[in-house]
Amino acid sequence: MVTKAKCRFCHKSYVYRPGGATSQLNRHLARCTQFQNKLAKAKQQLAQGTLNYVADDGCLVVNPTEYDHEHTRKLIAKMIIVHEYSFRMVEHKWFNILVKWMNSKYECIGRKTIKNECMKVYESEKEQLKKSLREAESISLTTDLWTSNQNVQYICLVAHYIDSDWVLQCRVLNFIELDPPHTGLVIAHAVFECLVEWKIDDKVMSITLDNASNNDTATTNLSAKLLARKNGQFDPQYFHVRCAAHIVNLVVNDGLDQIEGLISDLRNTVKYFKRSPSRLYKFVEVCNDYAIKVGKCLSLDVKKRWNSTYKMLDTCIEYRSAFGYYAQVDQNYAWKPTESEWNIYEKIRPILGEMAGATTAFSGSVYPTANVFYPYILKVKIALLKAKNYKDPYLKKMTAAMLDKFDKYWEEKNNVMVIATILDPRFKMRYIQFYFSQLYDSSRCEQEVADIKKELEELYKKHELEQCRKMGGSSSSSTTQSTSSSKETTSSVACLVSSEFQSFLESSASESSKSELLIYLDEANHPLHDKNFNLLHYWKVNALRFPVVSSMAKKFLAVPASSVLFESTFSCGGRILDDYRSSLKPATVQALVCASSWIRGSKSPPIILGEDGDDGDIESVELPSSVVESN
Repeated sequence: MVTKAKCRFCHKSYVYRPGGATSQLNRHLARCTQFQNKLAKAKQQLAQGTLNYVADDGCLVVNPTEYDHEHTRKLIAKMIIVHEYSFRMVEHKWFNILVKWMNSKYECIGRKTIKNECMKVYESEKEQLKKSLREAESISLTTDLWTSNQNVQYICLVAHYIDSDWVLQCRVLNFIELDPPHTGLVIAHAVFECLVEWKIDDKVMSITLDNASNNDTATTNLSAKLLARKNGQFDPQYFHVRCAAHIVNLVVNDGLDQIEGLISDLRNTVKYFKRSPSRLYKFVEVCNDYAIKVGKCLSLDVKKRWNSTYKMLDTCIEYRSAFGYYAQVDQNYAWKPTESEWNIYEKIRPILGEMAGATTAFSGSVYPTANVFYPYILKVKIALLKAKNYKDPYLKKMTAAMLDKFDKYWEEKNNVMVIATILDPRFKMRYIQFYFSQLYDSSRCEQEVADIKKELEELYKKHELEQCRKMGGSSSSSTTQSTSSSKETTSSVACLVSSEFQSFLESSASESSKSELLIYLDEANHPLHDKNFNLLHYWKVNALRFPVVSSMAKKFLAVPASSVLFESTFSCGGRILDDYRSSLKPATVQALVCASSWIRGSKSPPIILGEDGDDGDIESVELPSSVVESN
């Protein structure tokens, strides 16, 4: 009996007879192409792995069918480094129970073994970072000192640079022990040794530090060392950048000293209400009785963060009269601010507001670019100049003192932030001209703008020569393009051209055509309201059109205006060297801190400037909602 059937792989019909079905079916499967492809794919998946997926940080993860203990040990080491866990964690009973349950072939690891693995990860990541730094065109530095709970002094050195893909990178290079005394010469020597070790002494653009006197000595000495290396790219006039956040804090403290009584009264007031919900209810009732709108909750500041103090003042001022009325119904409330203190605060409020915005911007741990900081500085300067014209002699004296301290640091001729702002297509030179006209009289404004234009042109020519050297000196640039007449002209053409016309050609040929810089500056500014604008992406796209100017942008836009990044680095050091791990050696601490920075890399999202990032440090005292709603 003949029977027909279909192959379940290719769905083709075939005929077989009883007794020969098995052999015919096997012969068909051997010839079936689809079956063979599926069989090969199944074998490949079985050999390579069973599951592939993309993790949250973008890394491709493969779960192998074969247990790889060496790779598992490496992943655990990275986990300990990034999350700042103790080495002893691998010996915890329930950690081993969990991992054993996930894979029965897992072999227990001791704390000494995992420490050695962490050091191997550190060395491996260091080699990768060295390759990345070699490709960087320019590197800007920040450095600061920190004291651990072991009473050991550490110096931290951080590199900032824009890579070939126009992504801003930030890496902790060294976190080493620094023996006293911490003089400027000792700091300069330690930083220079780090630069030589990483072989980046010929790529340094700038260094950002706070305003300690030993740092001034350190930058002078370090600048001399770098100049002695005969690095043609190094320019000492842009080398020393003062920490903007530190300067703003110095300036604002002069203003806050004058209203210390008001700050203390409001701090005690918020604490007084916080301790008793019944007082909060009574306070809201007083607001209702006197038709005072109840809106923002009260804020309690953090003494070490002055912008949190500004937020406390700004929320409390809405209840200025309410505090006075409340004092009449609560005899125990003894912190009513005086009217004169409120009046002083009202007048310096605009200044503190501008400084609070600047401090919030400077407090970001990851900066997208350096160009955004100069506009903040200009706004602070203009606010101080306006306050200086107050008729109140007390306020004039206070703002004059703040302005003197401001000018002490920012009147120095270091235009790093100015040039970075000009290299932002939203600002360009027009922004500088607009604000200089508000800061200076007409003659001073004209002179300042002319000086910056001259500096820009000199900087452009320097980068233009660098580009020529990189290209082997064969390419001619836009500013040096010239057309020379050939000496070997044919006699037939020579007889047609007069000598006067030939002289005209030679003179006009020496005239420079419009440079990249002028073309860039003459183009219309990019709209300021474009929220999706990405400055580094702009220069990535326009690098071919403006090769020289984009090279300038890559250097200046990587310069950090603040050294507050060290707060997060030192916090990391504090968590590593807690009370239970205080016996770690400095070399181990450096490996853990640096490797954590290298592994995290640029995967963390950048902080967006202009947003208030301090809410987590400010304690809010919520007003009773049930009473507020009845208002």
